[in-house]
Amino acid sequence: MKNKFFSAMLVATMLLTGCAGNEESDADNINDQISVSDTTTTSAATESAVTEEAVEIVPERIYPDNAYKALDRTFLSAEVAERGSVVKFTYETKDNVGGGDMVYEKYALVYLPAGYDENDTETRYNVMYFMHGGSDSPEWFLKGEGQKSEFAYLFDSLIANGEMEPAIICFVSYYTEYRSDDTQNCLNFHHELMNDLIPAFESKYHTYAEDVTPEGIRASRLHRAFGGFSMGAVTTWATFENRLDSIAYYMPVSGDCWALGGTAGGSRPTATAEHLAQVVKNSGFTAEDFYIYTGCGGNDIAEPNLRPQADAMAQLTDTFIECDNFADGNFYFCLYENGGHDKNTVLNVMYNGLPKMFG
Repeated sequence: MKNKFFSAMLVATMLLTGCAGNEESDADNINDQISVSDTTTTSAATESAVTEEAVEIVPERIYPDNAYKALDRTFLSAEVAERGSVVKFTYETKDNVGGGDMVYEKYALVYLPAGYDENDTETRYNVMYFMHGGSDSPEWFLKGEGQKSEFAYLFDSLIANGEMEPAIICFVSYYTEYRSDDTQNCLNFHHELMNDLIPAFESKYHTYAEDVTPEGIRASRLHRAFGGFSMGAVTTWATFENRLDSIAYYMPVSGDCWALGGTAGGSRPTATAEHLAQVVKNSGFTAEDFYIYTGCGGNDIAEPNLRPQADAMAQLTDTFIECDNFADGNFYFCLYENGGHDKNTVLNVMYNGLPKMFG
């Protein structure tokens, strides 16, 4: 028992102090995830059931099968008809939890699909917010404004190949100037997301939100996703717990839910799964109202924590319906067999998961 406990703590320490490698990119030896304390999160589940207003959108599309397929690496470099662009977006935020009047400026890096026209107010786009891992930044994905990257090429290729509808993808950061506890930053990021980032971002870019009032954001939830890698996945699970009324799609990669403590997805998988199911019940939503596409690598340091949680969730079939097609359910666990805790795993999960978003 003592050896099992020591192994769990070792994995947690590795997750939080960094263990990412990627032979395909120039971001080797990424320090990922921060030091674990016996942290719990208060799940502010939606207080009452949300009654969505019908929103007329695009014609209904068919979800492609979720079954895993190997990444077509030509998608990361092949020339396509059009390339999207990478731009920098700045916004103001504050300490939404601790209070105070101090205003801070933060930034995100944004992928805009080819053909995006800021003057075209008729065309609307699905939007995904995606969070980096520990000791990293939005540059880990997109390098910088105006730069080329494997992630941008992947999005271009998926769109050009007809596998993904044009979408805006906003890469964000949980780091703050007012709090050095990164775990708490991740668990509380949903406040900044809803109060500061989404209203500013979706006022500027043409998403499906008719307005950025809480009601307008809730009404467009089926066109909004949140995902993240490693500590970004921890952030994603916390966002699922607290903002199910405003976001319908989730993509946590290489990280488990820490609602019951750091790496509890591995040490307490059944309790974690039951907690997440209770969040859904308390929110007034059902299995038909959200979708989770999660995944990791077979050699990923996060695998011993995420896979047991995913297996336990799949047993709760009234809430998490495992499926090969999101037309038949709402939950899929994607395993990149040879993947580690690195960019290749994120690219593989995104390659398989992004086409399933926003059906």
